Amino acid sequence: MTTSTPHDTAADESRLVSLARDGDTEAFGILVERHQRRLWMVCRQYVGPDEADAATQETFLKAFQGLAVFDGRAAFSTWLTRIGINTCLDQLRRRRREGLRIEEPDGDERPGVLAEVVDDRSGPEERIMQRDAVARLATCERRLPERQREIFRLRFYAELELGDIAEALGVHVGTVKTQLHRAVHRLRRELGDHR
Repeated sequence: MTTSTPHDTAADESRLVSLARDGDTEAFGILVERHQRRLWMVCRQYVGPDEADAATQETFLKAFQGLAVFDGRAAFSTWLTRIGINTCLDQLRRRRREGLRIEEPDGDERPGVLAEVVDDRSGPEERIMQRDAVARLATCERRLPERQREIFRLRFYAELELGDIAEALGVHVGTVKTQLHRAVHRLRRELGDHR
């Protein structure tokens, strides 16, 4: 049984990008399959679960149309993530211009990523305690400065690596580490006060 190394994966991805750039829609389809879940998780952090599908599809369309300008300096996944973030930010700006109110979900109106933390196999008391902890975390998270909240969500909910977050946001890895450390430290401090 052979195992693929990160170099093999990068070479395969580069080959698929090259084929897709030449019009091979099947190659691009493979790229979509590989990155769809991760990209959806990123979009979900910006526009919520109701609009994440549309943002993800729009991102893939933009990526396909922009393959000619992809120079390969960054990984394809990083380039795609940056397009996804920009697409979501554009959607949020459009909403603001149109006068729609953007709110964080309250209570059980629209469960977010945190709702997945609750373990349905536990008993009723444990589920109540889990939901309470999740609600406290969501409240504390909303109070984080915007950049810290963004980095926290990309790291822990979208499961991006620190280097990928840095490249996607156009900042240094050190900045990501610092902001993430501050966010985690603040959340721990605030959640510790509730115990």
